[in-house]
Amino acid sequence: MRDPRMIVLSWLLRGRNRLIGHDRYDDPWSYFGPGGLPEAEALCAEANRDLLQFVRPPAEVEPQDLRCVSTGASRDGGRVEEWSFDSPLPSGIRSNDRVHYRLFLPPAVETPGGVVLFHHPTYQSRWRLWSWFACDLIERSPVAMMAAPHHFQRKEPGRFAGEGTCNPNPARMFEALRQWCWDHQAMVAALDSTHGLCVTAEIGYSLGGFQIMLLASAGRIDVPLVSIASTNRYAFGLSHGIIGKGLLRAMREVGIERDRLFAMTDSIQLERYAHRLRARPILYIRGSRDWVDPPPSLDRLEAALRPTRSISLNAGHSNLLFRRRKIFREAIRFLEEAGAL
Repeated sequence: MRDPRMIVLSWLLRGRNRLIGHDRYDDPWSYFGPGGLPEAEALCAEANRDLLQFVRPPAEVEPQDLRCVSTGASRDGGRVEEWSFDSPLPSGIRSNDRVHYRLFLPPAVETPGGVVLFHHPTYQSRWRLWSWFACDLIERSPVAMMAAPHHFQRKEPGRFAGEGTCNPNPARMFEALRQWCWDHQAMVAALDSTHGLCVTAEIGYSLGGFQIMLLASAGRIDVPLVSIASTNRYAFGLSHGIIGKGLLRAMREVGIERDRLFAMTDSIQLERYAHRLRARPILYIRGSRDWVDPPPSLDRLEAALRPTRSISLNAGHSNLLFRRRKIFREAIRFLEEAGAL
């Protein structure tokens, strides 16, 4: 039986989503190509055969047409720069295929040599929220943030942030995961060649946490990791969690019932790959009341991962944001001990 609090929260989220236009898919077939559902199933089958191979980018990916978009002062008196480059793995959607990242340089660090990468959750359209969330880290270390596919400036006109990733066509999720990995490699190269910065650690929240552990499992990240509220199993979270009711309804309209959804996204289970990271320095932070990917999903991920340190906070998935002081106090201490700061 579902927890009554989970039911109430689910209804509140559905009301909020209806108000701001999230989780609405008026034309579910618009997310499919000319080959329709069979084409989508074929792409999912390709990714499911070996997800790590599917998302793994070349070891060296050079950014193309790298440009500085803007420069300005950050909230602590430091400098913030926005840069953009062409995605090395384009999706064919013009706005999505121009990658943006922001670099925060604190005033106290005159000649930085290292930078920490921070990766945001899905459904995000405002940089300011995440510079606020990570401000304690930004005040003491250079921090770079990359706009994930279909977020911030990368979202398509007329669609909400993240809609290009999570929509009735599960193949689009696989494509977005893969594009994120390739874009990540290009940004790492840009930080080195253009800014003289070496990545010393990576931090991810929700989808961001999932992505850094997936790419690390694929052998393309070899620095200490801090995972915050990472998701684990995509289909399980949609079917049993508090989000995605509208998405599931739209999937049913195109013929993707529960069993088909689980089959098409079978490999999106981070617990299958997390054992590859057991010897790595990883700080794993989660909310004890996280119902986006509910029990036992996150318990299984933690058991597979066996992180260096694990912290459970009395919070849900999104309101972990308000524990930011605690989170970054622990993260900074962990990264100092790991030699990453």
